[in-house]
Amino acid sequence: MKTTLTRLRGRAPQGERLTMDAPFGSWGTQTLIAGLTPDALIAPWVIKGAMDGPAFAAYVREVLVPEIAPGTAVILDNLATHRNREAAAALKAHGC
Repeated sequence: MKTTLTRLRGRAPQGERLTMDAPFGSWGTQTLIAGLTPDALIAPWVIKGAMDGPAFAAYVREVLVPEIAPGTAVILDNLATHRNREAAAALKAHGC
């Protein structure tokens, strides 16, 4: 069995051999994204895998925009995924 999740070293009481089980299978990536307001965490969304441009645009269009009022300021960091024309168009159409 080959897995990079298996620990190669550990501790056991003196004079005893360490035996441990190794995990079977693989870990997957999950991404959590949410909006943060002064009052609450809004529009949480979890996807399987990494966030990419189409997934971010879908989040903005389908999850974030319905939960914010028109005119709300939306601040994003400089992540390449956030520089998305579809997401910007959805926010602009909503009046943000």
